[in-house]
Amino acid sequence: MKNSRQSLVNNRMDAEQTASGFTRRSGSRFRGLIAAALVLGGTMLGVAQGEPVQPEQLSFPSLDTWKGDQALTLDGYLFKPAAQAPFPAVVMFHGCAGALSAKTGRITPRFTKMAQLLNEMGYAVLMVDSFNPRGVSQICTTPLADRDIKNRHRVLDAYGALQYLNSRSDIVRNKIGAIGFSHGGSGALSVMDATSEAYRRSGQQFAAAVALYPGCGWQSRKRPEFSAYGPLLILAGEKDDWTPVEPCRELATRSQQRNEPVELRVYEGAYHAFDSDNEVYVRKNVPNGVNGEAGVHVGANPAAREAAYERIRGFFRDHLS
Repeated sequence: MKNSRQSLVNNRMDAEQTASGFTRRSGSRFRGLIAAALVLGGTMLGVAQGEPVQPEQLSFPSLDTWKGDQALTLDGYLFKPAAQAPFPAVVMFHGCAGALSAKTGRITPRFTKMAQLLNEMGYAVLMVDSFNPRGVSQICTTPLADRDIKNRHRVLDAYGALQYLNSRSDIVRNKIGAIGFSHGGSGALSVMDATSEAYRRSGQQFAAAVALYPGCGWQSRKRPEFSAYGPLLILAGEKDDWTPVEPCRELATRSQQRNEPVELRVYEGAYHAFDSDNEVYVRKNVPNGVNGEAGVHVGANPAAREAAYERIRGFFRDHLS
C-alpha cells in the first residue's frame, strides 16, 4: 500500500511538471490526480503533521465562464477558526505558481501561515484555486502576452468567492475581506476597483483588501482610471525587481489625491515574496521581470515579513471586526 501511495504521488508530480510547460489541459483530470494523491496520502491538503489548521475542500462557481457558456466551477479550501460561527472571512488569492506546491501537492506554506494568522484573529479564510480548474499549474514562466489567465479572470473568481461566502450561514455577511500575493495581489488590488466589470455584475462589495507585492502596472495605466471603493492596503518591497513598487506608488498617490482609502507601505531592502521562508535567490526562468535575462530576486526578509504581518492584523481588525 505504501508503494502504491508513493507511486500515485509521483505520478501526480510528473503531471504537474508536464503541465508547467504549457497552459492548456483538462481541468477535471488534473484535479482528479490531486484529489487521489491527497486521499491515498492520508493527509488533509495544506496541513503538515502537527499543524492545527485543517482546510475543508469545496467547490463554488466563478462569475467567469472561461472557455464555455456555463459558470466555471472553482476549487476552494476553507480554513475555519476555532471561534464560534458566524465568522468574518477573508478570500485569499495565490500567486503565479498556483495554490498547490508542485513538490508536495499541498497548499504552499506561505498561504497556510497567513490562513493561520487570520484564523487566530477569528476569521475564516477561503483559498481560491484559479489555476487547476482551468487546467493550468503555473504561469510564472509564461510571458505576460501569452498568458491565458488574466487579471480579469482572477477578479471574476474573487467575486464568485464573495457571493459564495455571503450565502453561507456561518459567515458574517458584508464582513468579507480579500488578500493576495504577487499575481494574486494584483487580483486583490483589482477587486477594490469600482470601475471593474466584476464589481458591477456582482452587486456586492469586499469590506477591505490587502495586496502583497502586486504588479500595479496595468492598474496604474487603465482607463477608466482605477478607483478604490473601499480600504486597500498595498505592501511592497523596496528592491522588488519582479513587480516593482513605482507603479503602485503612482496608483496610491492618485487614489489618495481623490481621498480614496488606499495605503502603501514599502519595506526597505525587501525583494519579491519577502514573507517567504526561503533565502533570497535569483530566479532566471521568469520572463516578466525588470532585468530581462538576468532574472529576478525572490526571498525572505524577516523584518519586512513581521512588519507586514503586524500591519495586516491591524488593518483587518479595523475593517472586519
